[in-house]
Amino acid sequence: EQERQRVFERKLQETQKLESLGVLAGGIAHDFNNLLVSILGNVGLVLVDLEADSPVREPVEQIKIAAQRAADLTRQMLAYSGKGRFVMQSINLNHVITEITQLLQVSISKNATLRFNLDPQLPPIEGDVTQVRQVMMNLIVNASDAIGDRQGTISLCTGVVKADRDYLNGNFMAPELPEGRYVFVEVADDGAGMSKETQDKIFDPFFTTKFTGRGLGLAAVLGIVRGHGGAIRVYSELDKGSVFRILLPMKDAPMHVEKTGNELLPAKGSGTVLVIDDEEVVRNVTKRMLTRIGYTPLLADDGPAGVEIYFVSCSI
Repeated sequence: EQERQRVFERKLQETQKLESLGVLAGGIAHDFNNLLVSILGNVGLVLVDLEADSPVREPVEQIKIAAQRAADLTRQMLAYSGKGRFVMQSINLNHVITEITQLLQVSISKNATLRFNLDPQLPPIEGDVTQVRQVMMNLIVNASDAIGDRQGTISLCTGVVKADRDYLNGNFMAPELPEGRYVFVEVADDGAGMSKETQDKIFDPFFTTKFTGRGLGLAAVLGIVRGHGGAIRVYSELDKGSVFRILLPMKDAPMHVEKTGNELLPAKGSGTVLVIDDEEVVRNVTKRMLTRIGYTPLLADDGPAGVEIYFVSCSI
């Protein structure tokens, strides 16, 4: 009984630590993203005004590339915090894996062999295809890194498991999940394995055993899985390899599929647009963009100010 209590307390501390890091990462990502909106928006406007042969065009484009890479990192931070933007739809994990098989193959070491064992009767889940692909890629690349220069095998399996409370309490990073049937995806390797100390840190943002970092990696995986209402478990032994198993809820009801929001605005327009944002830099760059394509923007820094402007301006 005392051992069970110690295990529970350790898992509770780990969960609280990850939740705290998630809140911190989400807050930083939100503020950082607002700055990047301004940078990318203004760079885009500058590029529109520059001649194709302008001597400053290339350095401005390099600024844009660097800002886009920073935006990718911000998206990873939001994924880790569980505040990323998910476009949920009914998906079959086997189909997702099949679609990216070639990409997975070229992403691993030449010394690694990738094997698949996919359950042909796998039921669908409700998920974001792009985020699920990122989970697969990150786990496979992580397994390849663990194999390194040695010859090794990476196994990717899918299936269905009936999870009771004892099973869910067995080192899954989300013990609050309800009992029931879950779709699972499992990535196993026979690489270097991990010590207990390393296992306790692998989901920390920017933790890596490499000399060069790979962004958020497994931390992003954890955030995406938790954002999908799932859980992840790790089993690893030094010199024997590691197994990552992810549980995801089975889809059991029709769902609303959100629009992706990628529809393009017309090149030119007219009328008045009310812009509400608490960041001045975001309001200003949005104003410049709207003005450029023919709209008259009105700016407000919060909801009440926006409502006041709305009723004052009859043209909206």
